[in-house]
Amino acid sequence: MGRDMVLGGRYELAEKLGQGGMGTVHRGVDQRLRRTVAVKVLSSALAHDPQSRARFRREAHAAAALNHPAVATIHDVGEEPHPDGPRPYLVMEYVQGATLAEVLRGGPLSVVDAVNAACAVLDALRHSHECGIVHRDIKPSNIMVTGPETVKVLDFGIAKAFTETATRITGSGAAIGTPAYLSPEQINGAEIDHRADLYAMGCLLHELLTGQTPFRGESPFAIMHQHLFATPEPVSRLRAQIPPAVDAVILRALSKDPKERFDDAAQMRAALAGALAQASLPTVQATASGPPVTRTGGRTALRDKFRISLRPCADSALALLGCLLSLLCARGQLVDTAHFGRVAIAAGVLGLVTLPWSTRLSCAVGWGPVAEAVAVNSELRRAYIGWQHSYVAIAALLALAAACCLVSAARGQRRGAGSWVAFWFSATASIWYVLDDLHKLFVFYLLLSLVAIATVSWETFELVRRRAGTGRQPGKGRSPA
Repeated sequence: MGRDMVLGGRYELAEKLGQGGMGTVHRGVDQRLRRTVAVKVLSSALAHDPQSRARFRREAHAAAALNHPAVATIHDVGEEPHPDGPRPYLVMEYVQGATLAEVLRGGPLSVVDAVNAACAVLDALRHSHECGIVHRDIKPSNIMVTGPETVKVLDFGIAKAFTETATRITGSGAAIGTPAYLSPEQINGAEIDHRADLYAMGCLLHELLTGQTPFRGESPFAIMHQHLFATPEPVSRLRAQIPPAVDAVILRALSKDPKERFDDAAQMRAALAGALAQASLPTVQATASGPPVTRTGGRTALRDKFRISLRPCADSALALLGCLLSLLCARGQLVDTAHFGRVAIAAGVLGLVTLPWSTRLSCAVGWGPVAEAVAVNSELRRAYIGWQHSYVAIAALLALAAACCLVSAARGQRRGAGSWVAFWFSATASIWYVLDDLHKLFVFYLLLSLVAIATVSWETFELVRRRAGTGRQPGKGRSPA
């Protein structure tokens, strides 16, 4: 399936993202809803058997009912005609970030990061198990890291469809999945339940902490033999700083008998969280009293340093509104990405903190996420509807207006809040005209960072210059040189 192919008359394949045993993943564009999606075109193993395709659709529809922040949403499922037989495809939420497999290339994670990632995955598994869905293929490449403590688990339902397809085609309970993470019951072809996912979680956590899976061998059969008969080496022997309580959780999850593992994902998560809390109990220390605040002329030194002025004016009111709107945009999840909410909260808080010092800086950071949220949810964007002369002209004029507003805001001495608001709305609108979905938010994050850094630098320079000018004026008891 080549580039720019359209599946189902709706999903345009824009870029190949990866390929695995179950199919090929593309970044695509939903032309009907104008949003970026991930499209997995499944391998030919499902293409030749109508009952297998029907089973896959049922599993995909069941997985689509999952509704959890750590589960990648399934939007659609379909089949595309092909000379070799219909090709099933799956349309999923497009998730930006790196897989745990990519993160592990840089070495094992810290104990805290590894446990936090495992707890986030267990939250997703608890939700899926409560809905009667077993993942069957938990491994680092199926987990996307979207933030410091947030993940997205991919491919719910697909592994079961492939397992049942292999059983139907080969007539045996052939194990489908990655050998390093298969539970003994999966290898034996026995009936499995949610505890197979908990066994895979033990393998995953072992790898996150040590950089290697608990069982390794020269062939898949050697690895599967160890899953059945070998005793895993405690992770504390491979990495001394791992707490014994975390070691115990992994060993219990890797029990050969499912009955000896944790009862469910919630119990394993609680054990992990308790082990981490037990290992990181802080040492209570007496808090020393700091020196009293020195006051001069009835004002604190900090107040003198930052020349705080809380007198109400139109500019400060506009800056305050921008900061509050930024916080509301983050809470309202107006932009459906992993990072925007945190960026909007950070911008709103920074704007509120800096408002007493500089309304210009407060406006510069506070209104950015607001304008971005409006641009994302408006019709003022190209969004793959095709270039036309009117759109090009509008985008060019908006960019020119943004440049003029930026100059006006920079030239204003103490005011210019209105110029910042106009700059952000015209700049974000022009960004959404010119760039595709993959790059728009990254450009906005870069622009917001540069604007904040430049404004802080300019305000600091102005403050230093004013103080230097004051220092050159005649003082008491001294005469100018």
